[in-house]
Amino acid sequence: MDMDLNGRSAAAILAVDDVPANLLALSGIIEPLGERFATAKSGREALALAARDAFALILLDVRLPDMDGFETLSQLRAIPHAQHTPVILLTAYELSTQALDHAQGLGLVDYILKPIPPALLRSKVTALLSLHRRDEEIRHRDEVLAAKDRHIAMLAHDLQNPLAAIVMAANRLERAPLDPPSRATAERIGRAAMRMSDMVRNLTDYAHVGRGPIPISPAAMDLGDLCRDVMAEFLEADPARQIELGCEGRLDGEWDKNRLHQAVSNLIGNALRYGEGKIEVRARDAGAHVEIAIHNAGPPIPPERLPVIFHPFERGAQAGAGLGLGLFIVREIAKAHAGDVSVTSTAEAGTTFVLRLPRRR
Repeated sequence: MDMDLNGRSAAAILAVDDVPANLLALSGIIEPLGERFATAKSGREALALAARDAFALILLDVRLPDMDGFETLSQLRAIPHAQHTPVILLTAYELSTQALDHAQGLGLVDYILKPIPPALLRSKVTALLSLHRRDEEIRHRDEVLAAKDRHIAMLAHDLQNPLAAIVMAANRLERAPLDPPSRATAERIGRAAMRMSDMVRNLTDYAHVGRGPIPISPAAMDLGDLCRDVMAEFLEADPARQIELGCEGRLDGEWDKNRLHQAVSNLIGNALRYGEGKIEVRARDAGAHVEIAIHNAGPPIPPERLPVIFHPFERGAQAGAGLGLGLFIVREIAKAHAGDVSVTSTAEAGTTFVLRLPRRR
């Protein structure tokens, strides 16, 4: 039997029947498909092959000498790489409702009555193998993405210590007696280090999303107060920035304060980076929800970018600072709170991002 690079069987199909003539007939039916083919004459032999090799499809006769097809199917599902292998039962008798329900509970995909119509079997085999190959491609893609996420997480972790040292050194310089040019340089270093810190945090969150939703710890808080805190931080870093905040109605609820601080910071930072003039932040009571809208004037996001603006490593403009993870992280934080984020952008009205959050999950 041919072997693949992992040492497993390269055969796509395993046929199980105790009658040699039936196996020969099955081989003849499948041969025009050009698929690799393996055979077993008993349930125990089929289990031994399935434990050693991975198959894309199993054709299983119901009447076998040692254990019937139902028992063989049941034991197949205890084999790790055969737990989800499609199985077609081959039987000379119409299955009872009880027997069919039992088989379906074991993951049976289909059954065919003997004598087997060749065209019918070939069509079912072709369809199932096509699904199997698509699933394998998806699984391989997921494995590649998971490996990439692990590398990103390791990189972000390794950057944290030297970055912390830069931030501490910049803070020490800013407190020292310096001439104006040197002080301006120290402040630029501090701001650059903080931007790098945001990038590292976004990288870490991106890598985590590959393993499930961003974790949150909701507690009672007020979104109006949070928006004021975020705005104050931006203005402290650069007093020349124009940010206007408006709050309307009840803005209390149960959210993760640190995560929403991160989300609102990303949205305001995005508006400052790509917008022009004054940034408007509006928090309003929307009944069971609270909405935060961040608006900026300036060039709109190109229409072709809007469908992918919340995807990782995408930006509103092709060129720009950052990694293109900020808006992706905002979306994931919103999803973790059972909320959402949306955007509208035109030359006339400007660009507005709206973060919509239920008061409680």
